[in-house]
Amino acid sequence: MISYRHTGIVVYNLKKSYKFYKSLGLELVSNIIEEGNYFNNLIGETKLKAKVLKLRSKDNIIIEIIDYLNVKKKKAKKPKTMITTGTMHMCFTVSNIEKIFHKLKKNKIFFFSPPLKSIFDPVTTCFCYDPDYNLVQFVQGKQVGPK
Repeated sequence: MISYRHTGIVVYNLKKSYKFYKSLGLELVSNIIEEGNYFNNLIGETKLKAKVLKLRSKDNIIIEIIDYLNVKKKKAKKPKTMITTGTMHMCFTVSNIEKIFHKLKKNKIFFFSPPLKSIFDPVTTCFCYDPDYNLVQFVQGKQVGPK
């Protein structure tokens, strides 16, 4: 058996990323410092320490926001295209895509387009970048295919 557990995101600015994901309605469920032998062995590093915030969606999916505390950080560069190999995105089902779009645009979040009606599914959808240039998709409408 396999089921989806969480998505982890390494961030440059914890406060900015937390504000973004909290504005989507995700609830903070854990705020811890991870460090020590277990943690470093798990990630294949030595002497690292991270602040980890776990946020939960209404359907119990967890997003981990990971801020490494004792390393020199490199700010992410915006992906050049959506077709770059290795590029991933996360998708949230929303009840009011226009409201999310306008709220995030007001907060200077970059969107590729306004919400568009799909010609493939009975949905309206759009993509944006989070504060660290991770791709985030929003979909309003009925899911097609197996659940």
